[in-house]
Amino acid sequence: MQLTNQQIATIEQTLVLNGLVYDDIKLEVLDHIASEIEDRMNHEEVSFETVYTSVFKKWKSELQISSSYAWLGAFFEAPRFVVDKLVTYSKKQILIVLFLSAVFATSLSILGYCIGIELFSNILQTTLTGMFYVMVGLTIISLFLIWRSSFKTTFGRLFLYRGWVVFVFFFMSSVDNEPIKHFDSNHTFTENFISCLLYGCLFFYSYCQITMAFKHFTIVSKLKKI
Repeated sequence: MQLTNQQIATIEQTLVLNGLVYDDIKLEVLDHIASEIEDRMNHEEVSFETVYTSVFKKWKSELQISSSYAWLGAFFEAPRFVVDKLVTYSKKQILIVLFLSAVFATSLSILGYCIGIELFSNILQTTLTGMFYVMVGLTIISLFLIWRSSFKTTFGRLFLYRGWVVFVFFFMSSVDNEPIKHFDSNHTFTENFISCLLYGCLFFYSYCQITMAFKHFTIVSKLKKI
């Protein structure tokens, strides 16, 4: 038995009332719950209301409002399974940032000693500053578009909370020249490596915030085609 539009609307409304307002996950969960209700109605020959109540009772713990101050900030609240998903994503993001930063620091430290640290430091500073300017521009545009968008996605919401760090890191790296200004011939290889590692963390973490904005726009583009 296929569910009616009214029954599907009832399921969607219940999800929204339980805090599931993000379109990317809401459609996925809506499809899953609707399929489960249809299957049970066909095999158990019971009413929609009975199965609907039973299914949402099973989902009660997953839909419980939760948060993660350490990973998502103090003001981000969502159903528990959404928070768990974003925490997992955030942990993977940090591992990627650390890995890329380590590769970045090792490569730059070696290249610096091969072609001359002073010359290489000037080239590096100019190049990365230009890239930070691009990321700041993309961040400003993305923040405005996501804030104005009628679509809500988990990545868009997280970007609105974290996007501001791009401006902080831009100031630290491009205006104050931290920590790359310590990358010179007066310091040891280890000290220069640490400087590049810290800079890499700032740069790649900022880059990861931009990728969240692009994930939001990709999801919205797909949703518009449905």
